[in-house]
Amino acid sequence: MTCEDAGMSLYVEWINQIKTLATYEWLTDGQKPAYDSIAERWPTQRFVCLCGPSGSGKSFIARLLVKEKGYLYVNDLREVPAGTEYVVADNAEYSRMMRPLASALNLRKVVVAMRVPPRDPMPRATVHLTDRDVGQFQHNLVKHSILQSFQTVPEGTDLGQILRAEAVHRSGIDARA
Repeated sequence: MTCEDAGMSLYVEWINQIKTLATYEWLTDGQKPAYDSIAERWPTQRFVCLCGPSGSGKSFIARLLVKEKGYLYVNDLREVPAGTEYVVADNAEYSRMMRPLASALNLRKVVVAMRVPPRDPMPRATVHLTDRDVGQFQHNLVKHSILQSFQTVPEGTDLGQILRAEAVHRSGIDARA
């Protein structure tokens, strides 16, 4: 197994721990407004766009909506079983055809998580991260014993890339031991 493969294995292990342990308190200052807007601000909006750059925590927010608010996590609305009311479509290809499908399925709310918002008018919950958010992210992982400490210096605000770089770095150290 290469250092890169070992790093990705460690990365997946950490992601799974985050999915299991995370709660609302894990949201960073840049993520909370988006989550709160979706959960509380637009109760009657059928479609809401959750948008932001790669690694900003859109999927993390989506998973918290599933865990804490009872949403169903899907990549395609055609996967939604009858009787479902709240859906998060993560990395879904948005099209106007989603609207009649959501109506036919009697969905009350669909959150579409994507990097760039569609041209269709709908409320937008946008995630913006800063260096402070990166620090909060790192703090959460250490506080909840996913990592004991970070051995790399984060570059940028892409949380996924920061975690991958840490995993690859640690796997390189383990491979040399």
